[in-house]
Amino acid sequence: MMKRTGLLTIIIFFSLSTSTVSASVLYTVKPGDSLWEIAAQYETTTDLLKTINGMTDGSQIMPGQSVIIPGSAYHVTTGDSLWKIARIHQTSIHALKKQNSISGNVITPGQMLHIPQSRKQPITAGAFFIPGSPVKNQQSIDYYGEYLSALGLFEYRPDESGKLSRLNGEDSISRTWKEGLIPHATITNLTKEGFDPDLAHRLLSNEKKRRALIENIAGLVDEKQYKGVIIDFESLHEKDRASFNTFVQQLSTRLHKIGGEVGAALPPMTGAYTPAHHKAYDYKTIGEAVDFVFLMTYNWHWMGGAPGAIAPIKKVDAVMNYAVTAIPKEKIFLGIAMYAYDWNTEDPEDVQAYSQQRAVDTAMEHQRPIYYDFEKGSPWFSYTDPQGDIHKVWFEDARSILAKYRLVKKYDIQGVGGWKTGLDFPQAGFLLKEEFTIKKR
Repeated sequence: MMKRTGLLTIIIFFSLSTSTVSASVLYTVKPGDSLWEIAAQYETTTDLLKTINGMTDGSQIMPGQSVIIPGSAYHVTTGDSLWKIARIHQTSIHALKKQNSISGNVITPGQMLHIPQSRKQPITAGAFFIPGSPVKNQQSIDYYGEYLSALGLFEYRPDESGKLSRLNGEDSISRTWKEGLIPHATITNLTKEGFDPDLAHRLLSNEKKRRALIENIAGLVDEKQYKGVIIDFESLHEKDRASFNTFVQQLSTRLHKIGGEVGAALPPMTGAYTPAHHKAYDYKTIGEAVDFVFLMTYNWHWMGGAPGAIAPIKKVDAVMNYAVTAIPKEKIFLGIAMYAYDWNTEDPEDVQAYSQQRAVDTAMEHQRPIYYDFEKGSPWFSYTDPQGDIHKVWFEDARSILAKYRLVKKYDIQGVGGWKTGLDFPQAGFLLKEEFTIKKR
């Protein structure tokens, strides 16, 4: 499912908080640090830090690792600067100096700085998941029930005639409703070979097939009692821009008649026809027709390409800057990569995708320091495998995810999401409940 043009992204979130402002600091581990010493300095416990940060390997930490610490007071350490502290906490040097009544630019190790706090913002949250066994489905729904407002079941595929495939685990639909969550069906143009633009072309450009697909989707929503659908048609040909618009418009009209809703997962764009390989997607027309849009703001570096930041913060910001001019902001969800990529630099075909937590665990396993690229807004590290091949791993951590959460506030959009349930990223959940409250329908 992970590819250049976008990975179906899923809105995944966690718990609520009653506080009106966030209250945590982000500490970057220095050589020689121990978790016990960090906990003692910040007057907390190692158990709490391990729980918040998802630490699975005892109390082991690595230089460069980002650690969330409850509280608003940050203790300056060697190598810190006002610029670095402000960047990590997504504030400005001016705000940091004003908060602490500092006139100059010099800070010293041991000095305590209070981090300006950000007011919480209400957002809508949901998650897509791939159904499994009835027991597993129930466990997933029970677990995420208190944290989510919606759930998307992945996925249904149309054939050449527009007939939809079946989905194992449809028992999850009723369970989702009972748990107070809103279920959506995800419709893709996937085949065994991946996302198929030619299949989409044949369906969208032929009025009879397009109408059949729309009626089959409406029948699915009505029969299975979904609230609606999310259309995840990826890698479309430029020539299908108009037919895709027509499909989305006609589908929205049809589903709205039966009380259903339509969402669309769209690739990242910075202009009406930019970048060129995403010309099939018309933000303005689609944004007017659908009920919500999920922006796949990641995969600038992908499994088949060179190693690099999956979601560089400046590129994500550029997409959002354009999106809010073309799509009503109350319909927009920001996509976040909940996965890491592990590239074998000696073998282009040897690329793994796994959870952010596993990325940190891999750094621990190989005793490799973690670096943070401030320009890209992303952490990374390298290691050598038993065969002597060098790997590069790019992922997300507390620093990079906070930067993306703040974009949600900056642009005042509807919500945020990531692929997928089951990809462990405890820091994302903790910061989410600090930054936002989750709206329930």
